[in-house]
Amino acid sequence: MKKIVLTVILMTLVPSAYSAEKLDIIAGPETDNCWRNNADRGKASECLHALSDKSNKDMDELIAVTVRQIKENNSGPVYKGKDPQQTIGDVFSNFFLESQTSWKEYRKNFCLGVGSQIGEDTYDYWPYIYQCQINLNKRHAEEIKMIHADGD
Repeated sequence: MKKIVLTVILMTLVPSAYSAEKLDIIAGPETDNCWRNNADRGKASECLHALSDKSNKDMDELIAVTVRQIKENNSGPVYKGKDPQQTIGDVFSNFFLESQTSWKEYRKNFCLGVGSQIGEDTYDYWPYIYQCQINLNKRHAEEIKMIHADGD
């Protein structure tokens, strides 16, 4: 009995048991809920599409808030800058916005690739893409929060 308890405790402490590499990019609670709550495949796909759109809009809002916070919390002048009105926040936010444009293109192309692995003519092509976008948005939101643009 002690061995079983010890084994269970150790398994919960092993990070690889729950690591990202065990997750599937086209799986998630959103897909599960949409398929469970809609017997019709078309309705389930519409449900997932709506969740993907909301996830993308939430990402756009997070980016906009982050840009505002970057500018507010980095108001100092640029060292040896040519424009005395330009702040560190201006420079940082421009680089940040450029990176987000590139990331959105990556998200689009990556998820199209993921969805195409089952063939473009199948009815599940777009739901795979929607869940992929939701999953990438979740992970990317965590990355954005790591820069602590809110000053905390």
